[in-house]
Amino acid sequence: MGSVIKNMPFHLQAYQILRESILTGKFRPGERLLELKLAQELGVSRSPIREAIRMLEQDGLVITMDNGTVVNPMEVEDIEEIYQCRIATEPYAGFLAALKIKEEEIIELEQLVNEAEVAYDQKESERVVDLNTVFHDQIIRISGNRRLSEIVDKIRSLSILARNTELQVYSRPRDYLYEHKEIVKALKGKDAHIVESVIRKHIENDWKYYSQQYQAALNGTK
Repeated sequence: MGSVIKNMPFHLQAYQILRESILTGKFRPGERLLELKLAQELGVSRSPIREAIRMLEQDGLVITMDNGTVVNPMEVEDIEEIYQCRIATEPYAGFLAALKIKEEEIIELEQLVNEAEVAYDQKESERVVDLNTVFHDQIIRISGNRRLSEIVDKIRSLSILARNTELQVYSRPRDYLYEHKEIVKALKGKDAHIVESVIRKHIENDWKYYSQQYQAALNGTK
């Protein structure tokens, strides 16, 4: 975990450091955040830590429970709602992206898929999450719709946390990387309706796999 510097408000620096620690998996879902310990590690008083935690709570990344403040454990109902939000926004972003995507942007997306395949084979789960996030974010950026990007940005952190939770518990077979290739192929064809359909199917498959694994674990069959 990083440390604070003097030319920025301490609570903002603490917020950024703690947020990054949560999204990169250094703090796991359900892990308790102790104000005093964090203050000592960052070399600040408890006040900026308290304010940073309040900001993280507004983001939905931490919640207050009987035993204190913990990283959002992301119950299956929470993850389902996030997927519903993604299904409502990302396919249309893909529709818009297909209308304006450039050749060099297609090459960048292909490279991201190739790097993710290598990371998957090397069992680098955190890097797989990072590359997967960048892949989807790139398509949203290419869409060029600022307001749509703002809407997606509001759930991005929770989406990353959900992906971390999924990969920690259920590592989906690499067929989802093939689905990324199908998305790139559709973008090459520049048929906006096909791109929209392929992205929707990809996100639905993600949720289907996760929910099936979760149910199997509940039933003791996993």
